[in-house]
Order: sequence, then C-alpha cells, then structure tokens
Amino acid sequence: MSVVRAAVIQMDSGSNRKENLSKIETYIEKAVHMGAAFVILPETADYIGPDFTRNSWRIEEAEEFYGSLAEKYKIYLHCGSITEQTDQKPRNTTLFFEPSGACLGHYSKLHMFDIQVENGPFYKESDAIQPGNRIAVAKTSIGTFGFAICYDIRFGEMFRLMAQNGARVFCICADFTWNTGKAHWETLLRTRAIENTCYILASNQTGKKHAYTAFGHSMIIDPWGNIMKRCREGEQIITAELDMDDVNQIRQQLPSLKNIRQDIYQLSGSVEIWQ
Repeated sequence: MSVVRAAVIQMDSGSNRKENLSKIETYIEKAVHMGAAFVILPETADYIGPDFTRNSWRIEEAEEFYGSLAEKYKIYLHCGSITEQTDQKPRNTTLFFEPSGACLGHYSKLHMFDIQVENGPFYKESDAIQPGNRIAVAKTSIGTFGFAICYDIRFGEMFRLMAQNGARVFCICADFTWNTGKAHWETLLRTRAIENTCYILASNQTGKKHAYTAFGHSMIIDPWGNIMKRCREGEQIITAELDMDDVNQIRQQLPSLKNIRQDIYQLSGSVEIWQ
C-alpha cells in the first residue's frame, strides 16, 4: 500500500483514568469515520496526574485494552505511551498494534526529561522513570515506522539510525511543556523530517496539567519539512494522506541518507525490527 490516511489525536488527559480511556475510544472511532487506517495517541494518554505509579499498567493489561480497539476498528494503532509496571521503576512505553489486534512490539523512552528551564519548570523524570535500552522500527504492509517519545526528539542520532533501518514515518507521542514547546517543538519536528526525508506524525498533549501546561500543536509533516496539518490548543483530530512513493522520490532528488560520510563518521547502535 503506497498511500495511507493517518490520524493524529491531540488530548487533554487528566487524572480521571476512566474518563481518559472513554475519550480514547471516542476519538479513535471519530478518526476511523474520517478515513484513518493508522491512529496515534499522545504520551500517557490514559493518565496524567500526581499518582501515576499507582495508575500504571502491566504490559499484558495494556495489550488487551489497546489491542481490542485496534481489532474492533481494524486499524494500526499507536497507543501513545503508558506508564509500564516493572519490578523496579516503571517505564514510559509505547505499544504498537496491527488491525488484527496483535501487538507488534513495545518501545520504551530512551532519554529522560531532566531539565531546569529559566523562568520555567524544573523536572527530573529519572527520579520516577527508568529509561529503555533499544531503538525500534516496525515494518508493516502500509509502511515502515520509527518510534520516539517526547524528549527523544532532541537526539537526532536515534532518528538517523531509524531512517537507516528503513523508517519512512516517525511516530512521536509527547507531553511537551508550554515553555519548551513554543521555543523548540516545531523546529525539532521539521528538522527530523528534513534531515531524514521522513514523514512525521507528532501527537502532543494539550491543556493545564497538575504541574505544568502542555503545548498542544500536534502536527503532520511531510518529508520535505512542510506542515501538512497542525492543531492549535484544545482536543482535536487531524488527518492526512501519507504517500510512501513521495518519500522515495524526495530521497532520489536529495539523497542525504546516501551522502553520509561513513568513512569519516559512523553511528552505532542496535535497532530492533518488528515485522
């Protein structure tokens, strides 16, 4: 399949988990009515609040809930992320499903958001969350997808490795804060698209949370760096058609991936391939 309609869902998830889960299905159903065959949710779409560890999931629970939605609506579903229970600190984990409801794999956020912004928030994610340890790419009948969560987008090396391992679309779920979002969100997303000639599906949280305000402005970006669709603030759904042939054509015209000077520098790192 060369062309697929993808939907990016922007949510204002809060501390009422039951309400969040109900909204997730409502928005997925609306996206399917808009023609979407692929749907992506924002980071921790199921719960955002001070008691997130008690509202975490065993991976089997998340697979059952989100897998049933993928199967019911016959879509590829990117769950955004969940707070995944482990024997130690929880992880911030994405799950990706095919239309049968089968889970193709899990990706856990690599880079912890440990920051202090002048006149802005202080946040140390590593106090409560442990990082993942691998990069992931999924090869499907509708395209090859790479995965990143929020702060990951500041680390171009992982995106280059995903592109070199076949990614044509980067799926980014986020809960970007207002201060960092207004400064860097669009610039980083467009840069990742341009330097790797990939589509970007970027689903962000919106609204006031318990300790910060989320930036919103979810986007769909083409491999030339053009913004195809953009949210502002508030909950909404955007869709666009992704044409994988366009990726190939742009890469032929501007072969930056082929022009990498691997005789001078090389990126190393294992990439897990789901198929």
